[in-house]
Amino acid sequence: MSERFSAAPVWKAAAVRFVASIPMAAIVVLLGCGIGFHSVSAKEPSHKAVSRAAVIERVGDDIRYFASDELQGRGIETRGIQLAADRILEEYVRHGLKPGMPDGSYKQPFEIAVGKTDITADTDVVLTNSDGQTIRLSVGSDFQPLRRGMNGRGTGELVFVGYGITSKDDSYDDYASLDVAGKVVVMIRREPNMDGKGTSFEGTKTSSHAFIDRKLQLAREHNVAGILFVNDPYTTATSKTDELTPPHGFGNQEVGVPFAHITQAVINGLLKTTPLKVRHNGEVLTLSNLAQVGEFIDANLQPVSQPLTGWSAEVRTHFDTQSVTAYNLVGVLEGEGALADETVVVGAHYDHLGFGGYGSRSPDRKGEIHNGADDNATGTAAVLELIRRMTAGPKPKRRIVFICFSGEEKGLLGSGYYVKNPAFPLEKTVTMLNFDMIGTLRDNKVEVNGVATAIEFADIVQAADEASELDVTIVTNPFGGSDHLPFFRKNIPVMFCFTGITSRYHTPDDDFEQINVPGVVSVVDLSERILNDIVNLPVAPEFRQVSRNGRATKIPYLGIIPNLGADRGEAGVPIQGVRPESPARRSGLQVGDVILKAGSTSVTDYPDLLRFLMQSNAGQEIPLSVRRNGEELVLNATLGAPR
Repeated sequence: MSERFSAAPVWKAAAVRFVASIPMAAIVVLLGCGIGFHSVSAKEPSHKAVSRAAVIERVGDDIRYFASDELQGRGIETRGIQLAADRILEEYVRHGLKPGMPDGSYKQPFEIAVGKTDITADTDVVLTNSDGQTIRLSVGSDFQPLRRGMNGRGTGELVFVGYGITSKDDSYDDYASLDVAGKVVVMIRREPNMDGKGTSFEGTKTSSHAFIDRKLQLAREHNVAGILFVNDPYTTATSKTDELTPPHGFGNQEVGVPFAHITQAVINGLLKTTPLKVRHNGEVLTLSNLAQVGEFIDANLQPVSQPLTGWSAEVRTHFDTQSVTAYNLVGVLEGEGALADETVVVGAHYDHLGFGGYGSRSPDRKGEIHNGADDNATGTAAVLELIRRMTAGPKPKRRIVFICFSGEEKGLLGSGYYVKNPAFPLEKTVTMLNFDMIGTLRDNKVEVNGVATAIEFADIVQAADEASELDVTIVTNPFGGSDHLPFFRKNIPVMFCFTGITSRYHTPDDDFEQINVPGVVSVVDLSERILNDIVNLPVAPEFRQVSRNGRATKIPYLGIIPNLGADRGEAGVPIQGVRPESPARRSGLQVGDVILKAGSTSVTDYPDLLRFLMQSNAGQEIPLSVRRNGEELVLNATLGAPR
C-alpha cells in the first residue's frame, strides 16, 4: 500500500440556502399525499468553505435525531418511522432532489406483514394420479406453505424441473424443450455440483443460480401454476436432516404463485412409483429417488426434467396476516451529458427494531426502545450528507438515485421490492453503494465490501484509500446481510461500507452516545471520493459474479462471519454473522458471541481460529468456549466439509 497522507482530506462544499417560500409542515403534508416537487426552493452555493467541525456537527445532529427516543426505534409499525421519513424528505426537498417515483412523489409504498401469521384451514396440497389415488399432505410434517408465494390456488399436471435453473454459461437448462405453463412444478433447492468435483456453477461456492429469487423469477416467466420445493440431496446427505422452511423463511414479498416446501420423503415416494427416465450414452437410465437424480446431474450436467406422468397436484396456500404500509424514499440528482441515462444508487435503510421483539438480541428487554444509532441512523445520516455534497457541486455525469430503504430489518424487504419495481431501469443501473453500521470506527479501520463485483472497483478504492486518513480493509466479496444484496443478485456491482458490530448490536444500548461521529464523517469523506470516481468513469463498471460468502476452500466449514473490525485489545473472535444451515448455526452460535477457545486452544484473534480449523477435519466435533452477554458457555460444533 502506498504511503498515507499525514492529514485528513479537506472537503470543501458550498452551503445551501433554503428559501422557505412554503412552510415546511405544509411541504411534509403534501409529500405525504404523494405530491412531488421538482423545485420548491432556491438552492444557492455560498462558496464559503464548510469547516470539518461544522460537518461533524450537522452529521451528528442527524444521527442524534434518528436515534432519539422520540422516533421509537423507527420500527415499521411506529409513528417514529414516519417522523424519520419526514426528516429525510425535508432534506431531499431542501437540496433540490427530484421525486423519483413515476407518480411524482418521493415515496415508494409496499406492504410488510406484521404480527402473527396464521396458516388457515384451507391451506392444502393434494396429489392425485390417473388411477384415482389421492394423497393429501399434512401441514408442518409433509409440507410447509411459504409466504413468498401468494394467497391462492394452483392446479395442474405435475412436472419435475430439476433445480429450476437456466444457465447459459454452464450450458445447462432445466426448462429446455419443456412446457410447464399452467402446471405444478417440483423443484430442487440450491444447484448442481455442490461437492466441487466439477467446474460448473462455481464449484463449492454459491452461484447466483441458487438464489431463490432467480428460481422464482424463472418459474414465473414460464407461467407455472404452482411450485413444490424440495431440499437438495447433497446438503441433506451431509446434515442428515430434511428440515422444512418456516412460512416466512424466504420473505414475505409475493411472487404470485402458490409455493410450498415439501419433504424429500413425499417426492421420493412419487419417484418410486413414477421414476424419471433419462437417455444417456445410448442407454435409458431409471432414477427412482432424489439422491440418484442429484448424482446423475452432478456427473453429467444433464437435466432430467420431465412430466411425472399420470400425476397432478392442487396447491392451496392461504395466510391471515396483518400488514403495514412502508415506504422507500427515492430522490434523484440528474446527470448531465452522454452518460446521464445511467444510474448509480446510493442507499441505506432507515428502519430499525422499534421496541424490540423480532430481531432483538435482548429478548428479555422487549418494550424498551431499540434506538439503532449505529444500525442504521449512521448510514442514513451518511446518505443525507452525500446528498448535501453532491448537490452542491457540478452536475454528475451519471444520474444518482438516493434511496432510504424501509423493511431492511424484516429481511431486506424495501430493497428487494425496489429491484422488482425499479424507478429507473436496472439494466442501466451501474452501481449500488450501500451504508449500514458505520458508527463504530476503531483504530481507523473501515471495511469496503464487494470490491471484486466490478473490474474497476479495486483501483477506485485503492486511490481513495491512499488519499484517506483511514485504514481501509478491502473485502472482495459482498457480505450478504444488507440492502446491496438484492442489487447484486441482479448482476449490478455493489460496494458496502461497514465499521463492524459491537455487543450493542440489536439491543436497547445502541444509542447516540456510543457513536464515533468524526469517524462517520471520515467514512463519508472516503465514500464521496469513491462515489465521484464511479460517477465519472468513462465506461460503466463491468460486473463480476463472485461468491457473496468468500469462504476458504481448504478449511473445514464452521459457518461464521467474523467481525474483523471489532475492538482491538480484547482476545477472541467476535461474530457478526452466522450462516444459515451451517455447523455454527446448529451449534447455537449467535451474532455478538465471542469465540474464546476452540477445543483446548486459546483463540486470540481470527488467524488463531483459522490455524485451529486447518488442523481439524470435517465431521470432527469441537467444543467452542464462547462469551455471550458477559457470561461464558461451551457449545459443540460438528465441522462441515470445506466449501
